[in-house]
Amino acid sequence: MLGGGHADAYVVYCRLSDDPGAKGIGAVLVEKDAPGLTFGPNEELMGFRGIPSADLNFDDCSVPAENIIVPAGGFKQLMEAFDLERCGNATMALGQASGALEDVLQYVQERRQFGKPLVDFQAVQMKLAEMQMKVEAARLLIWRAAGNAEEGLPSVLDSSVAKCFANSIAREVTGDAVQLMGAYGYSKEFPMERRLRDAWGWGIAGGAIDIQKVNIASAMLGRRFDQRK
Repeated sequence: MLGGGHADAYVVYCRLSDDPGAKGIGAVLVEKDAPGLTFGPNEELMGFRGIPSADLNFDDCSVPAENIIVPAGGFKQLMEAFDLERCGNATMALGQASGALEDVLQYVQERRQFGKPLVDFQAVQMKLAEMQMKVEAARLLIWRAAGNAEEGLPSVLDSSVAKCFANSIAREVTGDAVQLMGAYGYSKEFPMERRLRDAWGWGIAGGAIDIQKVNIASAMLGRRFDQRK
């Protein structure tokens, strides 16, 4: 879990009653020093290396009743919180893509080959244009999700579309930036390779890209699909 062992408290979704399925799920706040809560060793991740990550272990862990945030039966309410989280995730992915584009724009104007800057080559110009279109499209989708929410939470459809697209283009744009920078993009002495690694992480965190596609289809059709049958 990202933040495991570092955060002061954790919102834990767990079964709070014997009701079948999601009807028994609720949420509690578990503070870092709660009896029975321990943490595994820090995980070594491909990206997100600035964020501590560790397993949470609950061995006869106990918390006071007042730490119940959402009682049993509130699973739908809990899942709605992900509509907001998806927009935050999409924004992080967009940050990697737009940052990569800014960095590579500077690079291709400074780096020279065959007596002229890389940006003077038509193939480079077309690649930059494609990257710009993807970044701007992702930004507009995130704005739409936030704007349509008004005073409430973003919809499943808007937030899932924004996250799915932003996650996908972040991987593409950072990958293109690495390619345009060549060995400099692949070197750990420069930040581009980190952007590529982190961009892949956002497409996993908060519900993988393919899960967002299932959410999108469900919202379009107005029904949920039982993937377990």
